[in-house]
Amino acid sequence: MVVRIIIPCVLILLLNFCGLHAQISPNISLGSSITAGSNASLRSLSGDFAFGFYALQSSLYLVGVWFDRIPEKTLVWSANRDHPVEPGSSIQLTSAGELVLAYVNGSNLQIYSGAAASVGTMENNGNFVLRDNSSRILWRSFDSPTDTLLQGQFLVEGQMLYSNAKGISNYSTGEFKLEMQTDGNLVLSAYHYSDPGYWTTQTFADNVSLIFDRNASMYLVNGIGDVIYSITRSITSPVEDYYHRATVEYHGNLQQYIYHKRNGSGWKRVWRAGNDPCFVTSICGINGMCTSSDNETVSCSCLPGYIPLDPSDVSKGCYQENVVNYCTDPSMRNFSMMVIEDADFPPDVYEGDLGQVRDVNVEGCKKAVMDDCYTWAASWVDSRCLKKRMPLLNARKSSSTKGSVAFIKVPNKKSEPGLPTKRKNFNIRVLLAIGLIISAAFALLFGALALYYHPAIRNVLKRKKPPNAKTIGINFREFTFQELREATNGFSNVLGRGASGRVYRGSLTLEVKKIDIAVKELKKGTEKSEKEFTTELRVIGRKLEMVVGHDPEVLSDFKRFERMALVGLWCIHPDPILRPSMKKVTQMLEGTMEVGIPPQVYDYV
Repeated sequence: MVVRIIIPCVLILLLNFCGLHAQISPNISLGSSITAGSNASLRSLSGDFAFGFYALQSSLYLVGVWFDRIPEKTLVWSANRDHPVEPGSSIQLTSAGELVLAYVNGSNLQIYSGAAASVGTMENNGNFVLRDNSSRILWRSFDSPTDTLLQGQFLVEGQMLYSNAKGISNYSTGEFKLEMQTDGNLVLSAYHYSDPGYWTTQTFADNVSLIFDRNASMYLVNGIGDVIYSITRSITSPVEDYYHRATVEYHGNLQQYIYHKRNGSGWKRVWRAGNDPCFVTSICGINGMCTSSDNETVSCSCLPGYIPLDPSDVSKGCYQENVVNYCTDPSMRNFSMMVIEDADFPPDVYEGDLGQVRDVNVEGCKKAVMDDCYTWAASWVDSRCLKKRMPLLNARKSSSTKGSVAFIKVPNKKSEPGLPTKRKNFNIRVLLAIGLIISAAFALLFGALALYYHPAIRNVLKRKKPPNAKTIGINFREFTFQELREATNGFSNVLGRGASGRVYRGSLTLEVKKIDIAVKELKKGTEKSEKEFTTELRVIGRKLEMVVGHDPEVLSDFKRFERMALVGLWCIHPDPILRPSMKKVTQMLEGTMEVGIPPQVYDYV
C-alpha cells in the first residue's frame, strides 16, 4: 500500500517539475516558434531575462530581450525596432537552422541565416545565443546591440548604440548614437548632422573596445587588453544584488542605471556622460532652444521669430516666421534684437561660428551683431562675443549658462526690403491682362479636359501609363528604389547632407525630356522621417513663394529665376572662400558662365 501511494506522488511531482521546466525553458529548438500575442517567451534559467515578442503601447510587437522579473519589463535589445509587427506574427527556428521573423502578411525577416543552428538559448546575462549541434556559438544578440549594454557586453571598433526615438512610447531608431570609432575614440553625436561629437573620450589607439564588465564598470581597452580610459567604476556593493544597464537615452545622454533585485522600486541613475542635458547637439532641433531648470528635464521651444516645424513636437525644430535677407541693404534696420539672459550658443557646433570679438562688453557684442548682416545670432560669454550664422543650433538656457547672454535678430513683421510686396494699386492694364490670362487658362483647361476624356485618347493614356506611378503626399510621383538607383548612377554623386539624410544628384527622362533631379534619402524609412521631409518641402515651398511672389517676369522665365537663386546661394555661402567675385557674379547672371550647385548647400538650407 505504501509503494502504491509513493509512486503516484512521485509521478505527480515529476509532472509538475516537467511542466514548470517547460514554462521557463530557455531554449527554442528546430521547428519551434513563438507567436506574437500568445504571451509565450523564452526565460533564462535565472528568470531575470526573457526573449520573445515585446508588447508596445501601440498593440504591436518587437522581437526582443527584456528584464522579466521587474514590473517595468525594460527592453534591452530588439531585432526589428523600426518595423513592429502585428499579433499573429511569429519567431521561427526553421528546420534549416535559420532564425526568422514571419509576418502575418507572409513576408519574412531573416534575423540569422548563416550556418545551420540547432538551438537558441536565453542566457542568464541577457544574451540570446544560437548554437550548432556541437554547441559552437553561431550568433548572439550581444554582437548587434541597439541602445543598451549589459554586464559582460562590449562595443568593438565600428559598433554603435542608437538612442530610441521617444523613450518607452517609441523604440525606433532615434537621433543620437554612441560610436566606438575606428580611431579609438568613443563618441556621442547627433548623427543626422555633421556633428564631431558633444561627448568624447579623446582616446586614439588601435583596436580599442568599450567594456561593460561583470563588476558594472565601463572602460576602454586597447588591442592587448590594457585599460586606457576609465569611464565608470562600480559604485554599488554587492554588485550581484542589482540589475545593471548602460543606455543611450532618447535625449542623447549615455547613462548607467541600477535596480535592486529584491526591493527595488525603479531604475536609479548612478552615472551620466553629461550633467547638463542641454549639452546634447540639436536636442531641440534647428532654430530650437533647450531649457533645463533642474539639470534633469528638458523643455524645447522655438527661438524668437521662429515657429515649430511640427506643433505637436517642438523638438523637431523650427523655421523662420518671416523670411528676410539682412544683407539686401545693411543700412536698413529691418530687424529687432532680442536679448535672452543666462543663455548661449555653444562654440564650434555644426561649423556655425562666424568668428568672435574679444574683450567686449554686452553692449559691444550687441552692436557687433547689428552691424554684421551675415550674423544671425551671438552669445556673450566671458567678455567674448561669439557670432553665429544659420542654421542656429544648440541654443540653451541651463545652470551651465549662468551669466551668459544670447542675442538673436528677429525680422520685423512688416514687408521687408528686397522682398516682393503686395501691390495695393492695380492699373487697368494689369487687371485686363490678368483677366485675359485667366480666360485663356480656362479655355485651355476645358479643351484639355475634352481631349483627355475622348475615348481614343483615354485608350492611349492607359497603354502609356507607367507602372507604380501613384502620387504621394503633395503632388509627387512615387518612384521605385531601382528607378532612383539608376537615375543617380548608384547613388554615387552626393550633393550634401540635410537633416533627414543625404542628397544625391541624378537625372530622369520624362516624356523624352531629360531633367536634373535631387534625391533625398530618408533615414530608416520611418514615418517620422517622411513627415519631417514633407514638412520641410512645404516650408521650402512657402519660402520660395514669398521670394517669387506674383512677379510676372519671374514666373515667365523660371529657369532664369533658378539661375538667380543659385547665384544668391553662392554669394551668401557660409564659406567666404567659395563666394564668387563680382566679375563672376555678373557672368553667371548674364548666362555666360555656368552656375552649379554650391557644395554642401543642403547643409545650410
